Amino acid sequence: MQPYETPEIKRRPDGSIDTAHYMKIGRQERADQARTLAKMAAPKRRKFSLQSWFIRALET
Repeated sequence: MQPYETPEIKRRPDGSIDTAHYMKIGRQERADQARTLAKMAAPKRRKFSLQSWFIRALET
C-alpha cells in the first residue's frame, strides 16, 4: 500500500479555506463525469449507406 500525501489546502488571504476554489473543481469534475456517462449511454451511430437504403426502400 502506498502512502497518501495530503495536498496543500488552498486558503484565502484571511486564512480560511477557499471554498469557492473547491466548489469550482467539484463542478468541473461532475460535468466531466456526466459528459463521459452520456457518451457511453448514447447509441452508436452507424454509417449511412445510400445504396442499402435504396435496396431496403425497393423491398417494401
